[in-house]
Amino acid sequence: MRTAVAFATTTCLMLALGAPARADEAESQYRICLVHKRAGRMAQALEACDAAVRLRPSFAAAHFTRGSVLRQLSRFEPALAAFERAAELRPDDPRAAAMAGSMLMRLRRWEPAVARLREALRLDPEDATSWANLGSALRRLGRNDEAIAAMREGLEHAPEDASLLNNLGVALRRERRNEEAIPLFERAIALDGENFELRLNLAVSLRAAERWDEAIQHYARALELRAEHPAALFDLGVCYEQLGQSALAIEVYERYIRAVARRDPASAQQARDTVQRLRAQ
Repeated sequence: MRTAVAFATTTCLMLALGAPARADEAESQYRICLVHKRAGRMAQALEACDAAVRLRPSFAAAHFTRGSVLRQLSRFEPALAAFERAAELRPDDPRAAAMAGSMLMRLRRWEPAVARLREALRLDPEDATSWANLGSALRRLGRNDEAIAAMREGLEHAPEDASLLNNLGVALRRERRNEEAIPLFERAIALDGENFELRLNLAVSLRAAERWDEAIQHYARALELRAEHPAALFDLGVCYEQLGQSALAIEVYERYIRAVARRDPASAQQARDTVQRLRAQ
Protein backbone atom coordinates (compact mmCIF):
# COMPACT_ATOMS: atom_id res chain seq x y z
CA MET A 1 0.00 0.00 0.00
CA ARG A 2 2.83 2.33 0.89
CA THR A 3 4.53 1.53 -2.43
CA ALA A 4 1.37 2.43 -4.34
CA VAL A 5 0.98 5.71 -2.45
CA ALA A 6 4.64 6.56 -3.04
CA PHE A 7 4.31 5.79 -6.76
CA ALA A 8 1.18 7.93 -7.06
CA THR A 9 2.85 10.80 -5.20
CA THR A 10 5.93 10.61 -7.43
CA THR A 11 3.78 10.52 -10.59
CA CYS A 12 1.84 13.59 -9.48
CA LEU A 13 5.07 15.45 -8.80
CA MET A 14 6.45 14.48 -12.22
CA LEU A 15 3.27 15.64 -13.93
CA ALA A 16 3.29 18.89 -11.99
CA LEU A 17 6.93 19.52 -12.91
CA GLY A 18 6.37 18.41 -16.51
CA ALA A 19 4.11 21.33 -17.51
CA PRO A 20 6.69 24.05 -16.75
CA ALA A 21 9.38 21.94 -18.37
CA ARG A 22 7.32 21.66 -21.55
CA ALA A 23 6.53 25.37 -21.37
CA ASP A 24 10.24 26.15 -21.11
CA GLU A 25 10.92 23.86 -24.05
CA ALA A 26 8.21 25.62 -26.05
CA GLU A 27 9.84 28.98 -25.31
CA SER A 28 13.20 27.55 -26.35
CA GLN A 29 11.82 26.29 -29.66
CA TYR A 30 10.14 29.65 -30.24
CA ARG A 31 13.43 31.48 -29.73
CA ILE A 32 15.10 29.10 -32.17
CA CYS A 33 12.32 29.84 -34.66
CA LEU A 34 12.93 33.60 -34.34
CA VAL A 35 16.68 33.16 -34.92
CA HIS A 36 16.07 31.14 -38.10
CA LYS A 37 13.39 33.57 -39.30
CA ARG A 38 15.66 36.59 -38.89
CA ALA A 39 18.35 34.74 -40.86
CA GLY A 40 15.89 33.90 -43.64
CA ARG A 41 15.97 30.16 -42.95
CA MET A 42 12.23 29.70 -43.25
CA ALA A 43 12.11 25.89 -43.41
CA GLN A 44 14.06 25.60 -40.15
CA ALA A 45 12.00 28.41 -38.60
CA LEU A 46 8.80 26.55 -39.45
CA GLU A 47 10.12 23.32 -37.93
CA ALA A 48 10.95 25.08 -34.66
CA CYS A 49 7.62 26.94 -34.62
CA ASP A 50 5.75 23.68 -35.22
CA ALA A 51 7.54 22.21 -32.21
CA ALA A 52 6.64 25.24 -30.06
CA VAL A 53 2.92 25.00 -30.78
CA ARG A 54 2.92 21.23 -30.31
CA LEU A 55 4.46 21.68 -26.90
CA ARG A 56 2.12 24.55 -25.99
CA PRO A 57 -1.02 24.66 -28.17
CA SER A 58 -2.12 27.93 -26.54
CA PHE A 59 1.13 29.75 -27.44
CA ALA A 60 -0.39 32.71 -29.32
CA ALA A 61 2.89 34.39 -30.29
CA ALA A 62 4.21 31.14 -31.76
CA HIS A 63 1.04 30.67 -33.83
CA PHE A 64 1.37 34.25 -35.13
CA THR A 65 5.05 33.81 -36.03
CA ARG A 66 4.25 30.46 -37.62
CA GLY A 67 1.71 32.26 -39.82
CA SER A 68 4.37 34.82 -40.81
CA VAL A 69 6.82 32.06 -41.75
CA LEU A 70 4.19 30.21 -43.79
CA ARG A 71 3.33 33.48 -45.55
CA GLN A 72 7.00 33.90 -46.47
CA LEU A 73 6.88 30.39 -47.92
CA SER A 74 3.75 31.34 -49.96
CA ARG A 75 1.69 28.74 -48.10
CA PHE A 76 -1.27 31.01 -47.66
CA GLU A 77 -3.94 28.52 -46.57
CA PRO A 78 -2.01 27.19 -43.55
CA ALA A 79 -0.78 30.73 -42.84
CA LEU A 80 -4.41 31.84 -42.61
CA ALA A 81 -5.16 29.01 -40.18
CA ALA A 82 -2.19 30.02 -38.00
CA PHE A 83 -3.24 33.68 -37.90
CA GLU A 84 -6.84 32.71 -37.14
CA ARG A 85 -5.64 30.55 -34.25
CA ALA A 86 -3.54 33.46 -32.94
CA ALA A 87 -6.60 35.73 -33.19
CA GLU A 88 -8.71 33.18 -31.34
CA LEU A 89 -6.16 33.02 -28.52
CA ARG A 90 -5.74 36.81 -28.39
CA PRO A 91 -9.00 38.36 -29.59
CA ASP A 92 -7.87 41.86 -28.57
CA ASP A 93 -4.66 41.75 -30.67
CA PRO A 94 -5.31 43.59 -33.97
CA ARG A 95 -2.22 42.15 -35.69
CA ALA A 96 -3.59 38.62 -35.98
CA ALA A 97 -6.91 39.84 -37.40
CA ALA A 98 -5.08 42.12 -39.84
CA MET A 99 -2.83 39.31 -41.07
CA ALA A 100 -5.78 36.93 -41.37
CA GLY A 101 -7.48 39.56 -43.53
CA SER A 102 -4.35 39.87 -45.64
CA MET A 103 -4.19 36.10 -46.18
CA LEU A 104 -7.86 36.00 -47.13
CA MET A 105 -7.08 38.59 -49.79
CA ARG A 106 -4.21 36.44 -51.07
CA LEU A 107 -6.72 33.60 -51.35
CA ARG A 108 -9.17 35.93 -53.16
CA ARG A 109 -11.84 35.51 -50.48
CA TRP A 110 -12.97 39.08 -50.56
CA GLU A 111 -16.07 39.04 -48.33
CA PRO A 112 -14.38 37.27 -45.38
CA ALA A 113 -11.37 39.53 -45.90
CA VAL A 114 -13.55 42.62 -45.52
CA ALA A 115 -15.00 41.28 -42.27
CA ARG A 116 -11.57 40.41 -40.84
CA LEU A 117 -10.06 43.77 -41.83
CA ARG A 118 -12.95 45.67 -40.29
CA GLU A 119 -12.34 43.75 -37.06
CA ALA A 120 -8.63 44.63 -37.20
CA LEU A 121 -9.48 48.30 -37.70
CA ARG A 122 -11.97 48.25 -34.85
CA LEU A 123 -9.07 47.16 -32.65
CA ASP A 124 -6.51 49.51 -34.23
CA PRO A 125 -7.92 52.34 -36.38
CA GLU A 126 -4.38 53.68 -36.99
CA ASP A 127 -3.37 50.65 -39.10
CA ALA A 128 -2.84 52.19 -42.55
CA THR A 129 -2.11 48.83 -44.21
CA SER A 130 -5.46 47.41 -43.14
CA TRP A 131 -7.26 50.50 -44.45
CA ALA A 132 -5.49 50.07 -47.80
CA ASN A 133 -6.31 46.36 -47.86
CA LEU A 134 -9.94 47.02 -46.93
CA GLY A 135 -10.24 49.46 -49.82
CA SER A 136 -8.71 46.95 -52.22
CA ALA A 137 -11.01 44.13 -51.06
CA LEU A 138 -14.11 46.32 -51.40
CA ARG A 139 -12.98 47.39 -54.86
CA ARG A 140 -12.57 43.73 -55.85
CA LEU A 141 -16.17 43.19 -54.81
CA GLY A 142 -17.27 46.05 -57.08
CA ARG A 143 -18.15 48.23 -54.09
CA ASN A 144 -16.08 51.16 -55.27
CA ASP A 145 -17.99 53.85 -53.37
CA GLU A 146 -17.44 51.96 -50.11
CA ALA A 147 -13.78 51.46 -51.01
CA ILE A 148 -13.28 55.19 -51.58
CA ALA A 149 -15.08 56.08 -48.34
CA ALA A 150 -13.01 53.54 -46.37
CA MET A 151 -9.71 54.81 -47.74
CA ARG A 152 -10.65 58.44 -47.16
CA GLU A 153 -11.37 57.49 -43.56
CA GLY A 154 -8.03 55.70 -43.42
CA LEU A 155 -6.21 58.82 -44.60
CA GLU A 156 -7.68 60.70 -41.64
CA HIS A 157 -5.66 58.33 -39.44
CA ALA A 158 -2.60 57.95 -41.69
CA PRO A 159 -2.36 60.90 -44.10
CA GLU A 160 1.23 60.12 -45.09
CA ASP A 161 0.86 56.46 -46.07
CA ALA A 162 1.94 55.93 -49.69
CA SER A 163 0.06 52.64 -50.19
CA LEU A 164 -3.19 54.11 -48.93
CA LEU A 165 -2.80 57.18 -51.15
CA ASN A 166 -2.05 54.92 -54.11
CA ASN A 167 -5.03 52.62 -53.53
CA LEU A 168 -7.40 55.56 -53.18
CA GLY A 169 -6.01 57.02 -56.39
CA VAL A 170 -6.61 53.73 -58.22
CA ALA A 171 -10.20 53.57 -56.95
CA LEU A 172 -10.86 57.11 -58.15
CA ARG A 173 -9.26 56.43 -61.51
CA ARG A 174 -11.56 53.47 -62.02
CA GLU A 175 -14.42 55.96 -61.87
CA ARG A 176 -12.56 58.20 -64.35
CA ARG A 177 -12.00 60.78 -61.64
CA ASN A 178 -8.42 61.28 -62.80
CA GLU A 179 -8.09 64.89 -61.71
CA GLU A 180 -8.86 63.76 -58.15
CA ALA A 181 -6.52 60.79 -58.41
CA ILE A 182 -3.49 62.69 -59.75
CA PRO A 183 -2.68 64.70 -56.59
CA LEU A 184 -2.97 61.52 -54.50
CA PHE A 185 -0.39 59.76 -56.68
CA GLU A 186 1.81 62.87 -56.51
CA ARG A 187 1.64 62.85 -52.71
CA ALA A 188 2.51 59.15 -52.68
CA ILE A 189 5.52 59.74 -54.96
CA ALA A 190 6.72 62.52 -52.67
CA LEU A 191 6.86 59.84 -49.95
CA ASP A 192 8.26 57.01 -52.09
CA GLY A 193 9.72 58.38 -55.30
CA GLU A 194 11.48 55.15 -56.32
CA ASN A 195 8.29 53.11 -56.45
CA PHE A 196 7.57 51.91 -60.00
CA GLU A 197 3.87 51.26 -59.39
CA LEU A 198 3.29 54.80 -58.11
CA ARG A 199 5.07 56.34 -61.09
CA LEU A 200 3.10 54.20 -63.53
CA ASN A 201 -0.23 54.96 -61.85
CA LEU A 202 0.43 58.69 -61.98
CA ALA A 203 1.47 58.46 -65.63
CA VAL A 204 -1.68 56.50 -66.52
CA SER A 205 -3.93 59.07 -64.85
CA LEU A 206 -2.12 61.95 -66.54
CA ARG A 207 -2.52 60.20 -69.90
CA ALA A 208 -6.22 59.61 -69.24
CA ALA A 209 -6.55 63.32 -68.42
CA GLU A 210 -4.79 64.09 -71.75
CA ARG A 211 -1.93 65.79 -69.95
CA TRP A 212 0.50 64.26 -72.42
CA ASP A 213 3.74 66.12 -71.59
CA GLU A 214 3.43 65.41 -67.87
CA ALA A 215 2.54 61.78 -68.54
CA ILE A 216 5.66 61.36 -70.69
CA GLN A 217 7.89 62.51 -67.84
CA HIS A 218 6.49 59.92 -65.47
CA TYR A 219 6.43 57.07 -68.00
CA ALA A 220 10.09 57.80 -68.69
CA ARG A 221 10.89 57.71 -64.96
CA ALA A 222 8.90 54.51 -64.53
CA LEU A 223 10.93 52.91 -67.33
CA GLU A 224 14.14 53.92 -65.57
CA LEU A 225 12.89 51.98 -62.54
CA ARG A 226 11.71 48.96 -64.55
CA ALA A 227 13.25 48.87 -68.00
CA GLU A 228 11.21 47.76 -71.00
CA HIS A 229 7.96 47.33 -69.08
CA PRO A 230 5.46 46.62 -71.90
CA ALA A 231 2.47 48.66 -70.64
CA ALA A 232 4.64 51.67 -69.86
CA LEU A 233 6.32 51.48 -73.28
CA PHE A 234 3.05 51.24 -75.18
CA ASP A 235 1.42 54.11 -73.28
CA LEU A 236 4.52 56.26 -73.75
CA GLY A 237 4.27 55.64 -77.48
CA VAL A 238 0.62 56.74 -77.39
CA CYS A 239 1.59 59.98 -75.63
CA TYR A 240 4.24 60.80 -78.23
CA GLU A 241 1.77 59.98 -80.99
CA GLN A 242 -0.85 62.28 -79.48
CA LEU A 243 1.68 65.12 -79.47
CA GLY A 244 2.54 64.49 -83.12
CA GLN A 245 6.07 63.36 -82.28
CA SER A 246 6.02 60.43 -84.69
CA ALA A 247 9.75 59.64 -84.65
CA LEU A 248 9.78 59.24 -80.86
CA ALA A 249 6.51 57.26 -80.97
CA ILE A 250 8.01 54.87 -83.54
CA GLU A 251 11.15 54.42 -81.44
CA VAL A 252 9.12 53.53 -78.34
CA TYR A 253 6.69 51.26 -80.19
CA GLU A 254 9.66 49.33 -81.61
CA ARG A 255 10.96 48.84 -78.08
CA TYR A 256 7.50 47.59 -77.14
CA ILE A 257 7.51 45.14 -80.06
CA ARG A 258 10.84 43.68 -78.93
CA ALA A 259 9.51 43.36 -75.37
CA VAL A 260 6.33 41.43 -76.27
CA ALA A 261 7.13 39.69 -79.56
CA ARG A 262 7.60 36.22 -78.10
CA ARG A 263 4.85 36.07 -75.51
CA ASP A 264 2.22 38.24 -77.21
CA PRO A 265 2.69 38.13 -81.00
CA ALA A 266 -0.79 39.58 -81.69
CA SER A 267 -0.05 42.75 -79.70
CA ALA A 268 3.37 42.98 -81.33
CA GLN A 269 1.73 42.86 -84.76
CA GLN A 270 -0.74 45.60 -83.84
CA ALA A 271 2.19 47.79 -82.82
CA ARG A 272 3.96 47.01 -86.11
CA ASP A 273 0.85 48.13 -87.95
CA THR A 274 0.89 51.38 -85.97
CA VAL A 275 4.57 51.91 -86.82
CA GLN A 276 3.85 51.37 -90.52
CA ARG A 277 0.99 53.85 -90.39
CA LEU A 278 3.15 56.49 -88.69
CA ARG A 279 5.96 56.01 -91.24
CA ALA A 280 3.47 56.42 -94.08
CA GLN A 281 2.24 59.78 -92.83
